[in-house]
Amino acid sequence: MSQDQRRPPREAYQHHRAFVGQPGRYDVAAASQFSLLFLLGLREHHRVLDFGCGSLRLGRLLIPYLLPERYFGVEPETRLVEAGFAEELGHDARALKRPRFDDNADWRVDGFGERFDFIIAQSVFSHAGAGPTARGLKAFADSLAPGGLIVANWLLGHETRGAPAETADWVYPECVEFLPDRIVRLADEAGLKTAACPWPHPELHWFVMARDAADLPGRDRMRALQIGPPTW
Repeated sequence: MSQDQRRPPREAYQHHRAFVGQPGRYDVAAASQFSLLFLLGLREHHRVLDFGCGSLRLGRLLIPYLLPERYFGVEPETRLVEAGFAEELGHDARALKRPRFDDNADWRVDGFGERFDFIIAQSVFSHAGAGPTARGLKAFADSLAPGGLIVANWLLGHETRGAPAETADWVYPECVEFLPDRIVRLADEAGLKTAACPWPHPELHWFVMARDAADLPGRDRMRALQIGPPTW
């Protein structure tokens, strides 16, 4: 089945679950991302930036787990965040855990005045060209706490399907393929060290990045991640 066949029709994107991916996998995708972060060392006291947090697919697990004022989300589509609280998490969690949100569409993460222990970007760079990707990675690098990790995924390929990698645009719901070498080069230009991550995903490939190579997961931890959660 092609990616276009798996993708919901355009009118479906108005639904808060469909906008961020396949609605039938909403729960499994959230659990998979949470599990990956936890196995990479996430604990309740960490500050986590959920970049492109959408309708709180991951946030509905992270916000209750983290201590108050430790969850941060960037999402230009504010209606999705509101739907996440109304339909998925409940407004009491907002009052109790005091998550913070920013709706900028400029690939900035400095609006919170914080440094983050983890930054996760699920299926963000798979819809953006090299220009936005470079800006995003530089912004992430500048806002990482000492020892912090960036966890993000890309659609790997020969850069022949969908929009070209050289596009300067955000092309959602279309996709952009990247060669692994391009990802490593963009990360290097942002001052980041990169390691491919074997955590499973039905279409995309995870990478872990850090400002210092010593902060990247070791070989044993990466090998353990190969087991992964149940298939999406």
